[in-house]
Amino acid sequence: MATSRENGTASVHFNSLGPYEVCVKDDRNVGSYGIFFGDRPLDFVLPVTLCQLCIVIVFSRALYFLLRPMKTPKFTCNVLGGILLGPSFLGRSSGYWEVVFPPRQSGYLILVSLVGATYFLFIIALKMDVRMTIRGARSYWRLGVIPFVAAFVVVSALLDLYHKSTNIPSSKLSLAHTALSAIMAFSTFPVISEALIELNLIATELGQIAMSSCIINDLIHWLYLAVAHLMLLDNLKSSILFMVSLFLFILICIFILRPAMKMIARSTPVGRPVKEIYVVFILLGVLVMAGLADAIGISFLIGSFIFGIIIPSGPPLGTTIVERSEYIISEFLLPFFFIYIGMNANISHVHRDWKMFITLQGIFLAGVLAKLLVSVLVCLTYNIRPRHGAILGLMLNIKGITELIAFAKLKKLKLLDEETFSNLVFSVVFTTASVAPLVEYLYKHRPRLLEGESLYEGDLRTIQKTARTTEFRIICCVHSEANVRGMTTLLEAFNPVLESPICVYVIHFIELMGQSSSILLPIKFKQNKKFLSVNYPNTNPIIRAFENYSNNSSGPVTVLPYINIAPYKSMHDAVCNLSHDKLVPLIIIPFHENNNIDLAGYVATSIRKMNSTLQARAPCSLGVLVDRNSRLGVCNTNLFFNVGVIFIGGADDREALALAIRMSDRSNTRVSLFRFVVMRKKLTGGNDELSKEEQLEEQEDMMMDEGLIDEFKSMRFGNGCVSWYDITVEDGVEVLDAIRNLEGNYDLVMVGRRHPSVESLNDEEMANFIENAENLGTVGDMLSSTEFCMGMVPVLVTRCGGKGAVSTSNSKLDRLSSVNFSQKSLPVD
Repeated sequence: MATSRENGTASVHFNSLGPYEVCVKDDRNVGSYGIFFGDRPLDFVLPVTLCQLCIVIVFSRALYFLLRPMKTPKFTCNVLGGILLGPSFLGRSSGYWEVVFPPRQSGYLILVSLVGATYFLFIIALKMDVRMTIRGARSYWRLGVIPFVAAFVVVSALLDLYHKSTNIPSSKLSLAHTALSAIMAFSTFPVISEALIELNLIATELGQIAMSSCIINDLIHWLYLAVAHLMLLDNLKSSILFMVSLFLFILICIFILRPAMKMIARSTPVGRPVKEIYVVFILLGVLVMAGLADAIGISFLIGSFIFGIIIPSGPPLGTTIVERSEYIISEFLLPFFFIYIGMNANISHVHRDWKMFITLQGIFLAGVLAKLLVSVLVCLTYNIRPRHGAILGLMLNIKGITELIAFAKLKKLKLLDEETFSNLVFSVVFTTASVAPLVEYLYKHRPRLLEGESLYEGDLRTIQKTARTTEFRIICCVHSEANVRGMTTLLEAFNPVLESPICVYVIHFIELMGQSSSILLPIKFKQNKKFLSVNYPNTNPIIRAFENYSNNSSGPVTVLPYINIAPYKSMHDAVCNLSHDKLVPLIIIPFHENNNIDLAGYVATSIRKMNSTLQARAPCSLGVLVDRNSRLGVCNTNLFFNVGVIFIGGADDREALALAIRMSDRSNTRVSLFRFVVMRKKLTGGNDELSKEEQLEEQEDMMMDEGLIDEFKSMRFGNGCVSWYDITVEDGVEVLDAIRNLEGNYDLVMVGRRHPSVESLNDEEMANFIENAENLGTVGDMLSSTEFCMGMVPVLVTRCGGKGAVSTSNSKLDRLSSVNFSQKSLPVD
């Protein structure tokens, strides 16, 4: 008979002498019963592991908070947090080291750290859009090969000349130098993509070029590992077995797992989440694939990375897996890897041989400079500016987790000693901590990359300067199908005619989830659809709706659809670049509160921030369409499309009035102009307080206002559906009161965002009191609220971009009335 007790197992036996007990000590190792049962929790593996996790998270977050003003990457802070826990700092105390890092827990720590690194690389690979990345890699293959070769040659030559380690056998020293040179020369996709996402550069042109270059490096890396393993095999039989196993592994991934993943994605209904059982088996499959790759002889990291690549990125499958697993992987599993690195990196080893430390750092710095210089030279062959070539070279020099994993493996294989390992960890941390902030600083404004510039470079593109006898180009941004009807109605109101056809670049915004490669792709059904790894279901009806409008509009309208998949914080880059390339004078974006849709909090906030960023950086005029109640485009019995224009003065109001002039040519459009004449002397106390330059700018601004108003009034001779009203006010309060009394049956009201002539309407000051003043301005926010027409009237808030976004434009063309650019002959009675 046997019973289980707290302190062990008691076996009771009987013999001729009577009963006797045999007690066996219970050597519990993982979990404790608790302090109330007499256990010391830190004597067991699980409490110690949780304690390590808590300490490293606290340290790394504290370092990130302290070093963030210096733009220090999160990766650097995580590694430093692990080093603080290790023997370099806190580990100097023997009492602390024995309690927090007991020998019995080391095996578990290594296992969890490798699992965290495995899943991290799987998530990064899962975010890749393979087809788009490979398409870019074909164009920029020289950037993926030549800088790597240059860095490899330089580092390898210098290591052979100056690095002589006594702790590594001479027979293995050459192999160690080759492996070390390759690791320091590679630019791996997981590291670069993670860094660019953190720097908010993943959606930029330079970021996409860097991603395409890195995938070439990864292919070379995999080939290098396979060849290296093949050369280390002793006999022909082992070599053949390795090649066959590797070939079968690839075939299984391509012809079995890949179709199975596609079948799961296709079987999931649109808008519904993937079944939980699929997600569970896929996450378990990561460990299986990593184990198979390790059993074959290639790195286990390649197994998880390939498994992530073969799963279709984006919704529904890739997005679901990322949403459900990324946070716990990055915040709870990956920190154990940094703990493991901190345990094995002892900075005190540096003091033993400063000459060796300086030599190694100098060699690695030479490799960084070689890759940087060669990247600049290669970029010249792609007609990329040297400045951006240097930034690209810096991007390709960012180091991260894959390098640390490779160092740990070399140390396990006895190709690195502890001193060299510590020096390498220091080099990786120092390089990334230096390069990443430098990239963010140099590429802050994200200018165009190519040497050739537009003919209109530096010239502000506005609606006023767009002749009404040429094509009128517009970028329309939509988030969902609910935005389509209002946009198409607005386009129709812009009066497409043969003399001035409309060309619309429709961009469907999709938040980048389950992908790390941003996409701006022109969509043509049955042609470009194959370039997307998944079919985004919401895009097709949106594009079809715009195409149907193009086919049924009253005038010539050309629709060119695009899909923009990027993080909300960087979506503006693709829009600004497209506007620059196509010389677009107007961008229209929907307001984040349109259609009374209950968006998730972070989505509404992200769209709002994106709108503000786009307003600040747009190289042309921009309009924010507020249509909360979806009234724009609703069929009614009115004979006319009634448009009201609020004009107080300034570049933004002039853009709204220029649009109204274009609309007034339409036969069934009635435009009413409400001009507010502000008594400036009463408001500012006279012009004596202004300098001569400010007075001159104010006079020029008033002259441009008067010129455009005169042009609008002249439209009455050709169209009886134009009217204007002059309203005299003394300050901003009277402006708002007068607007409240202008209620009418409007189908659309237009106004500028900023009004510099009225100090009390300062948007920056009012933003503290009005919720949407940042996007709409004070007057725009009031027009879109329930204080005006019960909030039922759609509002278009315009802002003059480019130089006009900051101050009054100094362009000579802007100093002239728009009559010189858009006036057309009118019959005079």
